[in-house]
Amino acid sequence: MSGPSPQWRSIDENCEPRAFRPETEGPSLFERLISKTPWWSLSTGLHVALALLIGFLWAVQAREDVEAVTVSAPRKPRLLPDMDKPRDLDPNKKILDVQKSVEDPVYRKDAEEADRNETADEEEFQKAKGDSLDFVSDKPLKGRGTYDVIGGGAGGGGRYGSRLGGKQNLVARGGGGSDTEDAVLAALRWLARHQSSDGSWKTRGHVRKCGQNPKYAGQCVPNLGREDFDPGNTGLALLAFLGAGYSHLSRDTYDGISFGDVVRNGLQWMIKNQDPEGCVGSRNAHHYMYNHLICALAFSEAYGLTGSQLFKDNAQKAVDFTIQAQNPDSGWRYSARCGDSDTSVTGWAVMVLKSAEISGLTFPRSGYEGTRKWLDSVTDSAYGYVGYMSKDHYEERKAMTGVGVMSRIFMDRNKGDSRLSTGCDFLLRFKPEWGPKKTDFYYWYYASLALFQFDGPSGPKWKAWNQDMKDALIKHQEADKGSCKNGSWDPVDRWSGAGGRVYATGINCLTLEVYYRYANVFGTK
Repeated sequence: MSGPSPQWRSIDENCEPRAFRPETEGPSLFERLISKTPWWSLSTGLHVALALLIGFLWAVQAREDVEAVTVSAPRKPRLLPDMDKPRDLDPNKKILDVQKSVEDPVYRKDAEEADRNETADEEEFQKAKGDSLDFVSDKPLKGRGTYDVIGGGAGGGGRYGSRLGGKQNLVARGGGGSDTEDAVLAALRWLARHQSSDGSWKTRGHVRKCGQNPKYAGQCVPNLGREDFDPGNTGLALLAFLGAGYSHLSRDTYDGISFGDVVRNGLQWMIKNQDPEGCVGSRNAHHYMYNHLICALAFSEAYGLTGSQLFKDNAQKAVDFTIQAQNPDSGWRYSARCGDSDTSVTGWAVMVLKSAEISGLTFPRSGYEGTRKWLDSVTDSAYGYVGYMSKDHYEERKAMTGVGVMSRIFMDRNKGDSRLSTGCDFLLRFKPEWGPKKTDFYYWYYASLALFQFDGPSGPKWKAWNQDMKDALIKHQEADKGSCKNGSWDPVDRWSGAGGRVYATGINCLTLEVYYRYANVFGTK
């Protein structure tokens, strides 16, 4: 329609045609002005009025658009508040001397073996701890003290105690000693010195921390690694501290740095970098599931070690995302539900689920069921070795065999499974040896876990492995106390091109914590 008809335009407000208006009224002032105004003036005026109206409407809309996109002031990042006062930590515990170097009281050369946690004479903490929950227990931990530990979490569990008693009595039984504990402490001190101000560990950027302390003159080069692995390295470094029994409440101080602050800052970074679905770290990285799973394990172990409600929800969300990312009836790969699985990523997921299980976090049993199906599909039944993406994938089978054996032990606890024994025999064909094309930190870590779980701390398979592992790591740890590299390992293995020095130091530190980090599933003899 083009508009009202002329008839309706000639009707006045009294619904009478203007033609019948009494003639005595005469034309109005407005009508006289209109009749005397040239048509072009009227047209110009109308266009000007129309332009002003359009401009006014545009200004109003623009203002509304600006208001629509204006964001409120940024929310303050969610930080861990001042932490709860430790519930069972000796209030008279003194802060360790920052100059103590490797004289950490967690191990005594004259300590006797024990089958339960005991306080050694002259132990700094002077606090005995009873047996913590055994690694195979399915009961959630409730009402734990600050340093109560779990087998699948950090700081030693079951018969292996924590830093508040027992661990120092039992390191020797597994074949460790002051040399391994000195190496662990030196590695933790290097990691503490190279933590970024935001709480993370930078794969390449950690070198900016070098030289800040005038005591250290060296530079931590070569500077290998990829920045997209920063989240994974952050989780790995945190696991090294948690594995030695340090939590966000710890007050032990070295080089002027509180290990408790180190752990707390790392946890804060993970909290701030966890998305609403629970994934930790950016999903733009090609291998982001590695990053997430290592951080998820750190969350779970931090919660299992302390029972703190401050990060329970974050730990549960990380576990939930882990389950969501699993391929149906299979394992995990570089990204969530991508359709392909591999044994390496799946191994980290198993660690997350097992730690969650004994920390009192929840997940469906389908997580284990899919893992078993995947491992069955890539395990050689005759020789026990495990492939990477298929049974015939030989290139990575050493490390993957360690992952497979460890995963089956943690999930099924069935020592009668012949694939465990044959898998361990396969691992012993490739003992740790430092050298070109032989150094493989990742393999040594998983093989050490698998062999120790199978018959450690005193079984023949573990004993056949342990000394070679110690020699390879301890003899090649940086030991120049005048260098910033002191306590770290050069990134020389095949995977250091991705993880760099932070990865090398973190994973080797975890390997040397094998004597107490996880209680032996099959018990000790």
